[in-house]
Amino acid sequence: MSVGKRILGLIALSLMLALWGSYVYLFQENRDGQLGGVFDSTAWCGTPPASDAAALGKDRLTLRITNNVHGDFMLSGVVIVSERTFDRYDLGRNELRLRLEPLPWSYSVTPVFLEQVSIKPLSRNLSSLNKSAYADFEPRPIGVQGRATDFPFDTYRYGYKPVLYYLKGNERVDLKFKHITTSMEMSNTFTPIQKYNRAEYIGEKSVLVREEDYKPYTANECAFSVERKGSFKVIVWLLLLVICLPLLHVFYRDEPGIDFLATLVGVGAIRVVLLGPLNDFQLYKIDFLFAAAILLVGTVSLIKAMRANSRRELALKSGSSW
Repeated sequence: MSVGKRILGLIALSLMLALWGSYVYLFQENRDGQLGGVFDSTAWCGTPPASDAAALGKDRLTLRITNNVHGDFMLSGVVIVSERTFDRYDLGRNELRLRLEPLPWSYSVTPVFLEQVSIKPLSRNLSSLNKSAYADFEPRPIGVQGRATDFPFDTYRYGYKPVLYYLKGNERVDLKFKHITTSMEMSNTFTPIQKYNRAEYIGEKSVLVREEDYKPYTANECAFSVERKGSFKVIVWLLLLVICLPLLHVFYRDEPGIDFLATLVGVGAIRVVLLGPLNDFQLYKIDFLFAAAILLVGTVSLIKAMRANSRRELALKSGSSW
């Protein structure tokens, strides 16, 4: 056996050991079908979710932010209005609305675009013990700061101040709710991290940082970042190592076989599992790694096929067995 093939064999052995090590790590991290603990993918800000404000018939706004493995974020929620607020603002006739005022994500950028959230008509329940009316939000996608193309190292930020209001003619009347809760229920591939002040949320080193930037956000402001879990990054690394197996095999063999086909099938399957099918030719950075693996295996296979064909032609001309 040549020195090159011995080196390839050692690399393949190291690769298999790495695959087994990653498998053991993921097996230990898996808890009840989750990557990590049950609460590793959840967080909240504002009024604690266990508050009894709703049971006491108080005004309450609850927002629920979810996402999927591909980083698409959705907003839903519910609003509970006390009898006193319902009568004071005549919400039986005035349509209740919600806007999300974005918090600054950079010292050099001042956000001006507000996100409007549709609220279904209030359902009156004023005859109950807690004397309230309630309504659900129309679920809608929300725009976050971050780039999905950085997968699997993509991080996202989202910060906002929710304000309930209604229109009185051309005048906008804001309602002041004390009990506002945001519940973040992320995919188990993500970890949400609450940010407590402007400096922590922006996370930039700048001369524009002032002392008031370290003051905590108010109860009706919420900011958080979302990062990929380390265990999920291990899964991605594990699948990328699997692609290396046909790549090593094509170098080890004297003649090309089905290595190129195996690489195509493997890359296609892994790409669909991690990112889903190609949508409108939106390319991620990891796609260029997939393309490089396909091109490398295809190039080596082609070169080896050409060499094998040349040896075969020389053997036919010389009349010897090649």
